[in-house]
Amino acid sequence: MNIANNILKRSLQNVYFFVGTACGGKTTMGRELAKKYGFTYFSDNWNEPNWKAWESIIDEKYQPYSHNGGKSLSNEAYFSRSVEEFLADKKSENNKAAAMENIAFSIIEIIKLAQKNTVIADIWIQDYDFLLEISDYSRIACLLAPGEVIIRDYYQRDDHMDFTRAIQSLENPEQKFEVQNELFRIHAKEEAEKAIKHNLFSIMRSEESTVENTLLLLEKHFCLTFCMVDL
Repeated sequence: MNIANNILKRSLQNVYFFVGTACGGKTTMGRELAKKYGFTYFSDNWNEPNWKAWESIIDEKYQPYSHNGGKSLSNEAYFSRSVEEFLADKKSENNKAAAMENIAFSIIEIIKLAQKNTVIADIWIQDYDFLLEISDYSRIACLLAPGEVIIRDYYQRDDHMDFTRAIQSLENPEQKFEVQNELFRIHAKEEAEKAIKHNLFSIMRSEESTVENTLLLLEKHFCLTFCMVDL
């Protein structure tokens, strides 16, 4: 652990982190915990106010990777890429740098919020080694969904309709949806494997999953019920 990450860890002691896949329940459970315990919910999803705030301050000089990341491509060009091209872009140094710029903004905002309240943070951290340097296992939960569940539900969600309509408006939308579907399958598999590798507390969504049962599992993992009884 380097000195900077050690300082971050100390500053994030009042924060619980959600990671995992789309449609795994991060948004739902983050809001449920915030509502029940009076926590603050923070998300960097592109349609959340936090993301809009980040977009508004992106500057070519200070956030060069976020400023240039993918913005030169039209929707047609962006979604016409193959699975291999999407994966190569994801692994590119520019993409990784843009992701770190986004994470840096999110962490700054979370630290400010955590000075006054406990925070549930649903932010796009793909590097679990880094996450475990700035937090503890007991404050991290990985919420997962199988690839086919993501494919079934993702496009129908109200907060994803702009994404869905964008693809529908393009040439050969069926082919473009299939590329996205394959990316969802790959991502679901990768996230599940990463959670196992890093021994993270994980909940895999199934047809039997309910908000109530998932909430109970998270409360137990985060020691919320136990701590409330002690109080």
